[in-house]
Amino acid sequence: MTYLINRNVSPKRPLTDQQLLEIILQTDIHLYPEDELTRFKTLYANYYQLDPQQIELANGSDDWLQKIMIQFGAGGVLTIDPDFFMYQAYAEQFNRPFWQVPCEKDFEFSLEKIVAAIKEKQPSVLLVSNPQNPTGEQFTAEFLQTLADEMAAIKGHFVIDEAYIEFGQEYVRPQNENVIYVRTLSKIYGLAGLRLGIAIAKGKTFERLTRINHPYPVNNLALNIASALFENRDQLAEWLSYQKACQAQLVEAFQQVSDLIQVKSTRTNFVFTYGEKARDLGAFLAKHGFVARTYELPILAEAVRYSIMDLAQYPEFERLIKEWRELNV
Repeated sequence: MTYLINRNVSPKRPLTDQQLLEIILQTDIHLYPEDELTRFKTLYANYYQLDPQQIELANGSDDWLQKIMIQFGAGGVLTIDPDFFMYQAYAEQFNRPFWQVPCEKDFEFSLEKIVAAIKEKQPSVLLVSNPQNPTGEQFTAEFLQTLADEMAAIKGHFVIDEAYIEFGQEYVRPQNENVIYVRTLSKIYGLAGLRLGIAIAKGKTFERLTRINHPYPVNNLALNIASALFENRDQLAEWLSYQKACQAQLVEAFQQVSDLIQVKSTRTNFVFTYGEKARDLGAFLAKHGFVARTYELPILAEAVRYSIMDLAQYPEFERLIKEWRELNV
């Protein structure tokens, strides 16, 4: 049996077969999704206590990243290294200048170095994932507010990619008008296949970002499935509890080898490990069916990232880690 724990997606889907069948039969595929768009945006805004007039949808958060490159990236894009690899890919698609601020040896990020790069490069976009991918770190509110203010000072935009925020801690978000928040239903909500991305912004930033969006960016069926999940608050709470239990179990599994490899504290649905023996553990687990994420980039040469799995899979996973430990002490 092979378990692919290398993509940061949910171990299973959040709705039952019966629920999905009912949603399909009730979906008006012959009509444009006007009511469905309004319905989901209202449900999402109510759940997060947001203004629905400051929310827009697209075909996955990747669609928003591309639109950000089109509308705001002409002056260049700055991010940190490592971060979500698609930031660079989308910048290159539109020939946007691209710069990165490398992390420290312990995969921490220096606020002073990022601020210095903003002042030197004068990018039109600063893009940072929070919680951070691939390290799992969640930045402090003060850290993010400083970056928002620094980008405002050069009339640039600050994009905070919150793909994993539901696994993290609530924080006081920068309210600057130059800030764009990008979210997804692909991670904790277990709806990666729906390709539903959310952008949150305000004022002229929101108007400019959404100006190039499609009139119907998400299809009826995807919207109805997502709405069904948010309509049933009790079921949703149970689902989120399951996901966080999977996260907690993954974190606990690596405690037994935290003296042999470096294990980063995480606010995501994955655990990031590194060090001389980290790749060896990753190879051992892959040999026994648990295939984690490894990297070719030099900065991540000794790193392995593990996504959550279903709770039923953890006993075997933990047994294998224990076996590897006994071979290495």
